[in-house]
Amino acid sequence: MRERRSDIGAERKSPYREERKFPEPTVCSRCGLIYSGGAWHLATKAGEPPKGANRELCPACRRELDRAPGGLVYLSGSYLLEKEEEIMNIVRNQEEQARAKRPLQRIMWVERKDEGLEIATTNQHLARRIGRAVNSAHAGSLVIKQKAGENFVRVYWERER
Repeated sequence: MRERRSDIGAERKSPYREERKFPEPTVCSRCGLIYSGGAWHLATKAGEPPKGANRELCPACRRELDRAPGGLVYLSGSYLLEKEEEIMNIVRNQEEQARAKRPLQRIMWVERKDEGLEIATTNQHLARRIGRAVNSAHAGSLVIKQKAGENFVRVYWERER
């Protein structure tokens, strides 16, 4: 049977997806995001949160505390060793651009592994975005793996000299 548009994502229930509405305003007690209008936003005013604001953890902070990424990006190859600083600038720029519009999209960690770098993100969209941006700027081999019905993605980029 062919999948209907309304069925897309039906099985993709994430434990970090907010199914409830918070009282407004709600402030993330860890990162300072403000929940209003049914979504988390960057704080627009400097200073203290509104008096009497509800305190909760935003989904991104919960993921970070649980060390449960929504995506993993693996960068490897001898070319990475030569251009690591330049490639990491691309990675950070992609996070900054994504976060400006969607503050729950962030990098959780960057760890050096035997063959390269592992970058964990709070969701699959940022992981894909990072992989595509690095591949676009530094033409290598890009493979994106995601099982049907899952909210987790692995992105592999590799380039040899």
